[in-house]
Amino acid sequence: MALYGGNLPPLTTPVHSVGGVGASLPPCFAVQRLMLHTLHIRNLALIERAELRMADGLTVVSGETGGGKSLLITALKLLRGEKAAGALVRHGEPELQVDGEFRLGSGARSLAITKFVAEACGGAVDDDLLLVTRIVDRQGRTRVRLGGRPATLSALRELGSMLLEIHSQGESRALMRPEIQCETLDAFAGTAPLRLEFAAALGKARALRTRVSQQADGERQRKQRLEFLRFQFGAMKELMLGEGELASLDQEHLVLSNLDAMRNQLDTALTVMQEGDANVTDDLAKAARALQQAAAIDVQLEDAAEQMAQIEDLVADVCRKLQSGQARLELDPSRLACVEERLDEIHSALKRFGPTEHNFRQSLVSTESELEVAEAADVEPEVLIDELKTATEATAAIARKLIRARKKAGAAFAKAIMSELQDLGMPRTEVRVSMAETFQVDRLLDEATEHGPVLVDIEVRINPGEPFHSLRATASGGELARVVLAVKKTLADQDRVPLLVLDEIDAEIGGRLGLAVGKKLHEVARHHQVVIVTHLAPVAAFAQQHFLVNKQVAGVGSDERTCSIVRQLRRNEVEKELAAMATGDGSDASALKQARMLVAKARQNTAAEQG
Repeated sequence: MALYGGNLPPLTTPVHSVGGVGASLPPCFAVQRLMLHTLHIRNLALIERAELRMADGLTVVSGETGGGKSLLITALKLLRGEKAAGALVRHGEPELQVDGEFRLGSGARSLAITKFVAEACGGAVDDDLLLVTRIVDRQGRTRVRLGGRPATLSALRELGSMLLEIHSQGESRALMRPEIQCETLDAFAGTAPLRLEFAAALGKARALRTRVSQQADGERQRKQRLEFLRFQFGAMKELMLGEGELASLDQEHLVLSNLDAMRNQLDTALTVMQEGDANVTDDLAKAARALQQAAAIDVQLEDAAEQMAQIEDLVADVCRKLQSGQARLELDPSRLACVEERLDEIHSALKRFGPTEHNFRQSLVSTESELEVAEAADVEPEVLIDELKTATEATAAIARKLIRARKKAGAAFAKAIMSELQDLGMPRTEVRVSMAETFQVDRLLDEATEHGPVLVDIEVRINPGEPFHSLRATASGGELARVVLAVKKTLADQDRVPLLVLDEIDAEIGGRLGLAVGKKLHEVARHHQVVIVTHLAPVAAFAQQHFLVNKQVAGVGSDERTCSIVRQLRRNEVEKELAAMATGDGSDASALKQARMLVAKARQNTAAEQG
């Protein structure tokens, strides 16, 4: 995509050389204000490269269907931070790039934008020009730069809302939705902050209601858990498992289960050691005495004698332990049953709280700790209930304030729309804003939305004698389009967003009303930089700047490539394009005459407006 045509005059002076009614621009256009200065596009679908220097006032984009007009809107949407797909990248290229140079002034909005860019990413504004860059690769990944510094896509969205608004043909239908009508009325009335305050209060109250409900369920669960913990802790404490008790009982059980075998073995051992004519104890004693006597003669045997004495003592000690073991075997016959019962009790507990004795003791400690926390928990449902009541009453108070403000502004809003419709061929159309004046506080949290306690409904009576109907029931696309345009004009008078982009919002308006629509757009352009894509010659006649977009095929054979071309039209070319828009033939003498008449009428209308 390339840009051709004559050079634009300095942006600080009225535009006289671009056709349409530029020669009769009011003095206000000579004053520098925040606007899009230059738009650079590279590798955006059919656009290879483009550089567009933008003018103040009303800019028209026209061209054949499918020629690429919508790509200019897409480029501006990318600068506004809207979603982008990798399919937008021109075939064979790795990425697309859109750069917008915005000229800033010294107004409050310009200062706010400069501050935002500095805080968001440390970007700078040089010579009152802010460079905004959006890059998208074939995978749909985005890179953003604000004032030459990398920034986030969310920061671009926030900045974009401060720089430009884009309205498409589909938004005519969007205005039918009650929530959009709420936002529209609030934009006129300046009550958007109050709506946001209501939405925040509503969210807080609903969150408290959820907590109250959860607490009611949680209280039941807490009590059930508390009872379980008490039962579990009681069962573990009641067991009174001693340190090492299980191992000790297992050993005792082994002995008690083998008493007869133990007695026989101990009796045999003691008999060998102490009983009979040839017992081990007596023999060792004799050997020890003999060795002591030998050591008295040979001192080298003293160690052996000493070791023999120790053996004698050791054997005596073993005999005492064997006798003690025999004594322990003389137990109560019921002891085995007691040990087995205790072991069963311990093993049963370990299945629930073990499986080991160590695990059991850990469970005991953790259960006791959790039980202490559960019993100490100070749950007071009445506190949350009181908070919910207070939050609901606060939400209701904001709701009443919002309704009053909307009702007060509704009449002025309807009157302003009707005034605009006078100029759009609907002089007898009546408009009113309908909404409920009251609501039930006890149902507020159930029925309200973030847009308000009650919904707004813009109603119209297009034909005298007929009843009012909701805008949603308006059948005629042309009538709806004019109402939407009237609403946009009314809101434009309230807002000072620098750039207003309109994508074929006049598509359902016939040529008869084109001059009225063009005049209305020209009025909007007195306070905004306006870009509109249109097929209506009467609308295009009001342009201070006119771009023509079409497709061209370059190359030969397999090297052929299609590109979208945009040309900024000179004054004489504007008339040819208006003729082509009206009749399809830009060279027809009759059509050219009609085009000149359109331009003349446009000038007359704007001259009357200035007068």
